[in-house]
Amino acid sequence: MEDQVVQAVKELLYEVREMRQDMEAFKQEIRKDMEAFKQEIRKDMEAFKQEIRQEMQSFKQEIRQEMQSFKQEIRQEMEAFKQEIREEIKELHVRIGKLETKVDKLHDKFELHAQKQWQTEADVYRLKKLIGIE
Repeated sequence: MEDQVVQAVKELLYEVREMRQDMEAFKQEIRKDMEAFKQEIRKDMEAFKQEIRQEMQSFKQEIRQEMQSFKQEIRQEMEAFKQEIREEIKELHVRIGKLETKVDKLHDKFELHAQKQWQTEADVYRLKKLIGIE
């Protein structure tokens, strides 16, 4: 009977060793699978990074082009605005010149009339009316 127990224990030990070996083989297989999975994920991540970098470069280029276009548009608008201002200034100079001419004529008339003697209220009234003071 003792031999049977010893035999049963030996068989159990043998089975436990086999199970340990199977477990170790399974661990190795899982490690290999995990390593392969990690490598696959790394490749996918690297491909994703490259794709994102390319998209970012494309986006940067697009934004740069839009900015250049916007700058050019603003420059053109500024030049047009400057030209309008120049034209308005020229018109103002012309108007100022005309006003100066009128002032000079009025001054000449005033000088001419100042040499005359103004004796009556009617004369003073006519003088004021002539130079635009009422």
